[in-house]
Amino acid sequence: MPTEPDKRALAEFISTVVGSPATELVPLPGSVANLDYLVRAADHRRFIVKIGPRSEMVAEAWACRRLARIGVPVPEVVSLEQDHGDAGVAVLILSFLPGVPSDAPVIFGEAGRAIRHVHAQQLPGWGPLIVEADGHRARGRFDSWREYVLDELSGLPELVTAGIIDARLAVAARDCVAVEEVLGYRGQGVLLHNDLKPTHLFALEDGGQMRLAGIIDWGDAGVGDPLVDLARLSMSGPEALRAFSAGYGIELTPTLHRTLARYRILHNVGALTYEYRADGDWFDVYRERVRKDTELLVDLAAPS
Repeated sequence: MPTEPDKRALAEFISTVVGSPATELVPLPGSVANLDYLVRAADHRRFIVKIGPRSEMVAEAWACRRLARIGVPVPEVVSLEQDHGDAGVAVLILSFLPGVPSDAPVIFGEAGRAIRHVHAQQLPGWGPLIVEADGHRARGRFDSWREYVLDELSGLPELVTAGIIDARLAVAARDCVAVEEVLGYRGQGVLLHNDLKPTHLFALEDGGQMRLAGIIDWGDAGVGDPLVDLARLSMSGPEALRAFSAGYGIELTPTLHRTLARYRILHNVGALTYEYRADGDWFDVYRERVRKDTELLVDLAAPS
């Protein structure tokens, strides 16, 4: 995690960037690698300030700018300072999106329609989004989807050694993901959010009806199989997945459910590895998700 900044210095920096004194900085829940703040300015505007790894802040800024141009509701990028304080740390200032996180079915449906537009953005490469030096072009870090998936799974031995996951579960999880159904993906690589969940879907009441106000937190943006986003969203429950898939326009078949389970394992193995390497300790939820989906797939493969 970045070093806690001097609040006065940070407020002065923000004031200079936004053109109005920052009167209040309120810490927000972030990730193990980020520091996030809600900032109120003297002219009554509000901003979100994120301090974190340069690669993630640059990826989020690029994704928001790209998606704003095609009408996807995302925060406006106010400023990106790529070198701030600690080495490899950047500061991203975003416009504040009004609304509240929502798990209402209508919001999941609207999010499905919006993410379908996101997935129309085809990009080269695979895996985590890398932005070129010119700031305009972006690609996935890896040369193939297979290479990316295997790299994500390569953290399993490290997790076993650290006692975060037991060896039998690690082997079973890898066996569930490292299959041709996943490694052999033949479709186009598309822009992915990679962390779709209710806290990242903002809703507003409009004329007595709830509508999607914004999709936030694009720091994990990547390039890959669009089913990765559906898999992450499916962790919010079957009702959420049904509403989202209806908006997205995809049929929930048994084959699709099996693929989503494989991608859920991949996501949670990656989350465990990220948390461990960042010196975090939030392992229980990710580990339980890996166990649950691994057992599901093993049961489905067993002779009836």
